[in-house]
Amino acid sequence: MKALILAAGKGTRLRPITDYIPKPMVPLQGKPLLEWVLLHLMSYGISEYVIAISYLAEQIENYFGDGSRWGIQIKYSHGVSPAGKAGEVWRCREFLSEEDRFLVVPGDTICHLNYRDFIHFHERQGGIVSVALSTKYQLEVGLAQVDQHGHISTFLEKANLNTPVSSGSYILENSIFPDIESFHPERQEVDLPGDVFPKLLRERKDINGFVAEYDWWDIGRMSDYDALAHMPAMQAISLLAGHAQTKIMDYYAPHRPQH
Repeated sequence: MKALILAAGKGTRLRPITDYIPKPMVPLQGKPLLEWVLLHLMSYGISEYVIAISYLAEQIENYFGDGSRWGIQIKYSHGVSPAGKAGEVWRCREFLSEEDRFLVVPGDTICHLNYRDFIHFHERQGGIVSVALSTKYQLEVGLAQVDQHGHISTFLEKANLNTPVSSGSYILENSIFPDIESFHPERQEVDLPGDVFPKLLRERKDINGFVAEYDWWDIGRMSDYDALAHMPAMQAISLLAGHAQTKIMDYYAPHRPQH
């Protein structure tokens, strides 16, 4: 299965860092963010990629090239400006239309999703879309219960939401292209969850949710970026590598002294 990585955004939440480099190229423990995303996907045997690029695109292309340095194949979809998630999928149709289905992954998220299980789920369910949903989302704010007199009875600081939350990964059947086209993506930004998914639900087309307990970090948020950037190196690498951590940790491990 091919993977489409969405890497066209301007990363405004990470300014001023992203005034000079695109969000997928922000450094984390000696590698660009996008390389960590790729390493995790590669650990599940995914070898063919399409990367949707726009803002400061040449930096991404110059670093990753055709992917041969990692033993994978990379092709690029260029846009003058970001087109929304569905719009980026539409731009990439020439690379994806021959696939029965394809994976869509955000280029700014470190995600410990088990992609093998996700793909098997989609194949069993048979819907037009599968959405990856994590039950391990921690709120950035505190929650309070307040009685009628204005007294707080319960306060939870940055609690786990315990509700399935989309981590931004999808599997789409190629039959979704006409649904995207109906929004005229060549003229305007079109979103997948905001525009296309409600249309599919109105038409009673199946959208399935793969619910699992896995960690994920939206590196587009400065808080998550700072947390990973300032974490002790070996701990951060373990989190960033995800399923690929054994191979990565072997690479970073200090050489044992010779006796």
